[in-house]
Amino acid sequence: MQTHKPTTYDLIVESESEDKSRTLLETVIYALFILSAIVSIWQFVVQPIVVPYHTAGFASTQTTTAAACDI
Repeated sequence: MQTHKPTTYDLIVESESEDKSRTLLETVIYALFILSAIVSIWQFVVQPIVVPYHTAGFASTQTTTAAACDI
Protein backbone atom coordinates (compact mmCIF):
# COMPACT_ATOMS: atom_id res chain seq x y z
CA MET A 1 0.00 0.00 0.00
CA GLN A 2 1.71 3.08 -1.22
CA THR A 3 0.43 6.50 -0.17
CA HIS A 4 1.27 9.65 -2.04
CA LYS A 5 3.07 12.26 0.01
CA PRO A 6 2.58 15.75 -1.35
CA THR A 7 5.83 17.24 -2.50
CA THR A 8 6.73 20.90 -2.43
CA TYR A 9 6.07 21.09 -6.16
CA ASP A 10 2.56 19.65 -5.70
CA LEU A 11 1.81 22.24 -3.03
CA ILE A 12 3.09 25.10 -5.21
CA VAL A 13 1.04 23.98 -8.22
CA GLU A 14 -2.06 23.60 -6.04
CA SER A 15 -1.61 27.02 -4.46
CA GLU A 16 -1.14 28.68 -7.86
CA SER A 17 -4.50 27.39 -9.07
CA GLU A 18 -6.12 28.69 -5.86
CA ASP A 19 -4.37 32.05 -6.32
CA LYS A 20 -5.94 32.53 -9.74
CA SER A 21 -9.46 32.23 -8.39
CA ARG A 22 -8.58 34.32 -5.34
CA THR A 23 -7.01 36.99 -7.54
CA LEU A 24 -10.17 37.21 -9.60
CA LEU A 25 -12.31 37.52 -6.48
CA GLU A 26 -10.02 40.19 -5.02
CA THR A 27 -10.15 42.13 -8.29
CA VAL A 28 -13.94 42.10 -8.23
CA ILE A 29 -14.06 43.19 -4.59
CA TYR A 30 -11.53 46.01 -5.13
CA ALA A 31 -13.50 47.18 -8.17
CA LEU A 32 -16.68 47.27 -6.07
CA PHE A 33 -14.92 49.28 -3.34
CA ILE A 34 -13.67 51.81 -5.88
CA LEU A 35 -17.08 52.01 -7.54
CA SER A 36 -18.83 52.58 -4.22
CA ALA A 37 -16.37 55.38 -3.36
CA ILE A 38 -17.01 57.03 -6.73
CA VAL A 39 -20.78 56.76 -6.27
CA SER A 40 -20.53 58.25 -2.76
CA ILE A 41 -18.48 61.19 -4.00
CA TRP A 42 -20.85 61.69 -6.94
CA GLN A 43 -23.84 61.84 -4.57
CA PHE A 44 -22.22 64.73 -2.71
CA VAL A 45 -21.38 66.48 -5.98
CA VAL A 46 -24.92 66.41 -7.38
CA GLN A 47 -26.74 67.00 -4.09
CA PRO A 48 -28.21 70.51 -3.98
CA ILE A 49 -27.04 72.75 -1.17
CA VAL A 50 -29.84 74.52 0.65
CA VAL A 51 -28.56 77.52 2.55
CA PRO A 52 -31.20 79.16 4.70
CA TYR A 53 -31.28 82.94 4.42
CA HIS A 54 -31.96 83.31 8.12
CA THR A 55 -31.16 81.38 11.25
CA ALA A 56 -33.66 80.18 13.82
CA GLY A 57 -32.57 82.80 16.38
CA PHE A 58 -32.87 85.61 13.86
CA ALA A 59 -36.33 84.45 12.74
CA SER A 60 -37.61 84.37 16.32
CA THR A 61 -36.48 87.97 16.91
CA GLN A 62 -38.15 89.02 13.69
CA THR A 63 -41.47 87.57 14.75
CA THR A 64 -41.33 89.23 18.18
CA THR A 65 -40.37 92.56 16.60
CA ALA A 66 -43.09 92.24 14.00
CA ALA A 67 -45.61 91.36 16.70
CA ALA A 68 -44.54 94.41 18.73
CA CYS A 69 -45.02 96.68 15.71
CA ASP A 70 -48.56 95.45 15.17
CA ILE A 71 -49.66 96.38 18.67
